[in-house]
Amino acid sequence: MTASVLVNGRDQSLADGETVAALLERLGLGARYALVERNGEPVERGRYGEVRLEDGDRLVVARPVAGG
Repeated sequence: MTASVLVNGRDQSLADGETVAALLERLGLGARYALVERNGEPVERGRYGEVRLEDGDRLVVARPVAGG
């Protein structure tokens, strides 16, 4: 069985030991500007490269938009 996470309501396959940063990069979302919530808790941007995802995690990924 393949591990997966839910990202903004869509299933995404998960590589073994994949981090938040690696997932964002693979999805083309750029960790530098993305805000991530994992299982209802915010993830600090400075920890994206160390937080390993687990099968069944639920992520909400948002990109801030400047406007005026």
